[in-house]
Amino acid sequence: MKNYIRLLLLLASANFYGHNLDNCGLDNNPALTDDEAAFLNAWFGEDENEGFDFKGKKVLIVNGADGLKFESKTDYFKDIKQRLEQTGMPVASTPIPLTEMEKIQSGGYDAVITHWVDEPMTKEKKRNIIGRLAAGFWGSLS
Repeated sequence: MKNYIRLLLLLASANFYGHNLDNCGLDNNPALTDDEAAFLNAWFGEDENEGFDFKGKKVLIVNGADGLKFESKTDYFKDIKQRLEQTGMPVASTPIPLTEMEKIQSGGYDAVITHWVDEPMTKEKKRNIIGRLAAGFWGSLS
């Protein structure tokens, strides 16, 4: 039922999303622009992001069946744009805010956003992602 309500709200506000999306994903800097933050705050809503505000935040976007592949910010927003234009349906995406300790360990990331990830984000998987960031496995993401 919650997803149906979200879908109705999404369709009712398609112009809002379309307008903000024009200015989203123009670079691969993990620091979100004001337009990207505003879009993600509206996209996820308070229920899903548990009051997390994306304004001024740095995010890592992961995808793949296991959620352990890095995805660029431009590709993420491009997929959202295409999906909304073609089907009007949302993409499978979930925000995962990091704790203060995780933020320090990850090199300053505030959240991980999953995108088309089949498996749930477990604590172990989250630790793996943070460990890979800390070890420089993904190198410079900006």
